[in-house]
Amino acid sequence: MATAVEALASTTAEGPTSHTQNSDLPSVYQLMALVMRDVRNLGKEGYNDHQKYKFRGVDGAIGALAQPLRDHGVFMTPEVLDCQTEVRGKMNAVRMRVAFHFYGPAGDRVTAVTMGEASDVADKASNKAMSAALKYALIHTFMIPVDAGSLDDGDRDHPVGQRSPADGYMERLRKPAVWNNVTALQAMHTEAKADGLLNASVHGPDGETTLGALLVARGTQLKGEAAAREERKAQEAPAAAAQVAVEHGVAADSVDQLMAQVQRHWNDPMELTKDMAEATRRNLAQREVDGPFGGMVPFGEMVTARIAELKEQARLAEQNGPQRSAA
Repeated sequence: MATAVEALASTTAEGPTSHTQNSDLPSVYQLMALVMRDVRNLGKEGYNDHQKYKFRGVDGAIGALAQPLRDHGVFMTPEVLDCQTEVRGKMNAVRMRVAFHFYGPAGDRVTAVTMGEASDVADKASNKAMSAALKYALIHTFMIPVDAGSLDDGDRDHPVGQRSPADGYMERLRKPAVWNNVTALQAMHTEAKADGLLNASVHGPDGETTLGALLVARGTQLKGEAAAREERKAQEAPAAAAQVAVEHGVAADSVDQLMAQVQRHWNDPMELTKDMAEATRRNLAQREVDGPFGGMVPFGEMVTARIAELKEQARLAEQNGPQRSAA
């Protein structure tokens, strides 16, 4: 995709040059006036299908002047006075100042100097800058009539010069804090729906789409990436546990074995005390396990709490036993 920005033309004139063949021939000034009389109107006859805007192309300017210039014997040669290049992201940008020399049969000339600026992802930036400079040199030098108001209004329909209601959303969407945040995308979708902009046309990473479709697609992508990460973690968890066990000299299934023992001994404080001692010896007392009431708790805390609970039950039973017998 290429864009172009052009400055207005400046015109200078020279008298007969050393190549003058016949001073009795009409001057280039006289002939250019006749060309201006014969030139036709120039409208926005070009249309950009991708970004949906009309424009006046250099082809239109050339077409409007080609026959009048031939009819009156005027020709033109370009001269690049200076050229600057730079890289803007993925675009190659060129800005150049070009002199266009218009000659008549007497050898005198008029020179129009214009600026041309253009950018392109490939190798056409210079070509486009030259075309931009030529277009405005022709329009201004020969005062080609244009439609729909003044020339200052010429780029009114270009998307760069026309801000749509969805542009504000796109500016916010490009920020990493929004683009990589599912919650922020959902909030923006709700806001855009309230503004009636979900069907607004925007240019996304994969081309033309709607604002609503872009928000949904990005949110779905982020959720998919998060699910994939969780799945990878789940798949890698056994290997990670095995590695930790190897590093600490503990078999990978030791905790599971102890948990099975604790479940069998759940109502036997003496056996639970042995299980606790074994866990301490194996450095497993602080390992997280599923607690009896949900959630993860350290193995040692769970077993210690159960032992204390069983001892308290035994104490209460012993304390209340004589009273029941007396009754």
